[in-house]
Amino acid sequence: MKPLTKLGEYPLENGSIWELWERDGTLSLQLDGLPCATSFTHGSEDAMAEIATSPITRATQPCIMIAGLGLGYGLARAMQCLPREKAKFIVAEPVPSIVEWNRSYGENTGVWEDKRVSVENATAAELCRKRTGSLHAILMRHVHARCEMTLGDAQAYFNALKGGSLLAICVAKRDKRLESTLMRAGFEVSSTPVPASSKGKQLRMHTIVLARRGRFVPFAERAARA
Repeated sequence: MKPLTKLGEYPLENGSIWELWERDGTLSLQLDGLPCATSFTHGSEDAMAEIATSPITRATQPCIMIAGLGLGYGLARAMQCLPREKAKFIVAEPVPSIVEWNRSYGENTGVWEDKRVSVENATAAELCRKRTGSLHAILMRHVHARCEMTLGDAQAYFNALKGGSLLAICVAKRDKRLESTLMRAGFEVSSTPVPASSKGKQLRMHTIVLARRGRFVPFAERAARA
């Protein structure tokens, strides 16, 4: 077995530690020793990006927020789904080292050469409290830890989205408490299982929680009304 190599470490003020590890070409982003993202398992993250962007592929200036960079797979897939020149992809990442590690070691280094991508050193909730009705989608991944979302944060996400747009959250399994919080914030909520990865011998599933702000009006229908 090839050795496990630590590529980076970043301590947080609360005592927790982010680390990036590599073994035999596979990256593992860990918080306090628990994997939060790996380059081996990102099928559900790809699916989340595809589902969240599918209603807006015809938008001329879509604006997407990535809530936590991870290893960059959600960002990369969203950019592939929305190749529009005037699209905007906002990465909300409060840990600067995670961005640096993606630039240096990640498989999606090409995204950083794209001028449509911007990085904000803050949480998604903090950024959403400064925005109103400006986002077409928010992508969030919580597959190795429970998504402890407050009602205040859920309302911030709701207010930052355009009508009919989606907050998509990838979780390890269905979380009824999270769904309840989202519904209390005003979202219409559904969930769908997706494969965690296309790799490996065993099929593992994750759940995509879809929280929609009201009804989506197709762009063709909007044009007809104008």
